[in-house]
Order: sequence, then structure tokens, then C-alpha cells
Amino acid sequence: MAASETHLAVKGLPKRRLAEFVRRAKSFGMTPEKYLRTLVEEDLTVSRKARTTTFHELMGSARIVDEQELDQLVEAVKERHHRRSTRKR
Repeated sequence: MAASETHLAVKGLPKRRLAEFVRRAKSFGMTPEKYLRTLVEEDLTVSRKARTTTFHELMGSARIVDEQELDQLVEAVKERHHRRSTRKR
């Protein structure tokens, strides 16, 4: 194995997905291991912040959104996600 070549195996992850992950890591100038470590650290940081911060604190000085507007935003995101996921099939 060449010094710059990396082998990363993830049980249950298709080879195509793994290759996509490796390309993405390289596009950020990282090794797959460093990219994975970065993703894990970011996820844990966000999770910790979500558990210890109120929604109001996260929003900061943003304008107040009423429940109806929030429902509309959620529905719009769901529809966009549905369109994208059905297009990939």
C-alpha cells in the first residue's frame, strides 16, 4: 500500500458511499481519518450545545416566529426533501 493511500472500512457502508466520503475528505484537504474525526467532533459539539442551550438562546436576537409560520417553514423543508429524495431514485 502506498504511503499516501488510505484504507478505511465501515461495515454495511457501500463501497460507492465510502469512495464518495474519501473524495469529499480530499476536497477539504483532509485525510479520510481526519475528516471523520472532524465530523464526529462537530456532531458531539452540536449535540452538547443543543442539550444545554434553549431555543430562545440559539435564536438570539432573531425575530419572533409564530407557530403558524414555523409550521409553514417545516412543511416547505419536508416538501423540498421529498422532491430531492424521490429524484435520486
